[in-house]
Amino acid sequence: MALGPALADQPAYRLRIDSNVEASQLIVVPVVAAPAGRRLRYEMVSSKQGPGGNSNTSQSGGVLIGADGSAKLSTLRFGVGADDRYVITVRVFDGVNLVAEQLVRHPP
Repeated sequence: MALGPALADQPAYRLRIDSNVEASQLIVVPVVAAPAGRRLRYEMVSSKQGPGGNSNTSQSGGVLIGADGSAKLSTLRFGVGADDRYVITVRVFDGVNLVAEQLVRHPP
């Protein structure tokens, strides 16, 4: 029986989400690390709950990993109030395979 390549031989995919609040705006910047030259697809879904009600948004797109092995995905900006709560989920796909996923909550 032939075995597939060892896990150490598989390309590494890492997703980091930088977020901060500036002037009542939540700024979210996802950055993916993957093999250089790889074309990936991403999905971002956000959910907001606050005194003004609830809202959901989603967006998706493609990204080409640069020579340095990383790429920024779309930057998201949300107006935040004192009682607003956000959950942002980012998923990265290589073909049909989910290769990275991260969740950010605001406030943490």
